[in-house]
Amino acid sequence: MHVQNLAFQPQKQRIEISTIGGPFDCLTSVLEEFVPGERSFINFPESFGVAPRAVSEAVEREVEVKVPARLHISVLDMNRFNPYRPGGGGIGLALGIYFQARVRTTVVPEITVKGERPLIVKHFAHVFKEILKYPGGFDIELFDHKRRHVGLGSSSGTMCAACIAINEALGRPFNNRELRRVMVYNACEESPTGNDYLIRNFETGIGAMVGVHGGMAIGSDDAELIYRIPLPNTKAIIIIPDVPSLKDEYTGKDTAAEAEVGLLLRRARYLDARQCNTKAHLILLDLLPAMVKGDLKAIGDAILDLTFIGSKRAECEQHGLYGAHIFHYIGLFREMGAEVAGMSSVGPTTFALTQQPLVYNRIMKYLRDHGFPNTRIIETEVDNLGARIIENSQERNYQNEGWLQG
Repeated sequence: MHVQNLAFQPQKQRIEISTIGGPFDCLTSVLEEFVPGERSFINFPESFGVAPRAVSEAVEREVEVKVPARLHISVLDMNRFNPYRPGGGGIGLALGIYFQARVRTTVVPEITVKGERPLIVKHFAHVFKEILKYPGGFDIELFDHKRRHVGLGSSSGTMCAACIAINEALGRPFNNRELRRVMVYNACEESPTGNDYLIRNFETGIGAMVGVHGGMAIGSDDAELIYRIPLPNTKAIIIIPDVPSLKDEYTGKDTAAEAEVGLLLRRARYLDARQCNTKAHLILLDLLPAMVKGDLKAIGDAILDLTFIGSKRAECEQHGLYGAHIFHYIGLFREMGAEVAGMSSVGPTTFALTQQPLVYNRIMKYLRDHGFPNTRIIETEVDNLGARIIENSQERNYQNEGWLQG
């Protein structure tokens, strides 16, 4: 029976994407499909600067993890993107929208996955089993926030929750920086062919940074955390505008990989190549000082400038009318007094952040008076705690534990 099933397994495909980034940049990127746990698609710690570890004994233990979703405000430079290496850097923050993972280690060496995004979760269970030479198995259940491929980090949040929970259940073989590197160097998502295969994806590490630490963070190339601050008492209004590019939400589709890769490897890279000096100037001389001072309005001013240049401009433009749909709401939120407004990742999720109750109420009243669908509005706040571990019904804050580094 097993041999008979193999005969009907769809053939793996290679997705070839022509790339034009800088003025002299022309190449073809290839994304290969693979099955969860395929050894040739597992990167081992020594290949990305982490000392190898081993968990030689299987002990039954159960852990639950709660991880906030992320807004990816901007990539620093998409010319550093590569499906085989995390890069590009970015700016992000954690939201009070959560992923939950439950992991039970077992003596029996089998991997059982239930819940959502099973291909991604199963692959990371195999990653830990392989790189740690772990003889036991895993029983894993994961729940995401149900908003996929709209800019709310459904793939990165899934990976982050699964990795933290597995690492915790195994007795913390990796500290946080090491764990983040395990995750981003093995980052993947479902292939657009829908044949139960995975492909590599493009990872900056921002999802892992804010997922663990909460607050707002800037990460540099190679998924290194540069600076992080809390944003206390900051409300977030998240909307998902009905734009022409929005096809996959609510349809059950788990990936938007092909369309996103086409965007990230073409116009976005071209604009970043031309305007990287301006972006670097804004981040170093405007955004970072504003973060040091905790000045939310100045943070918002820098983010607004970054929205209209480089790769973020290309991301907004893909949603029709050269970005008019997205820029309309960003401008509207700012005019109504929001300190920060922007679009997350490749969108179309658009957000407003404010510490002023009057501004918050004003924006919500506008959206309701103009018939914006309640199903596309999320009212929440910036999460400043990051990941939580739940064990024996007790919740504890992950980031404040003394073992955590990076």
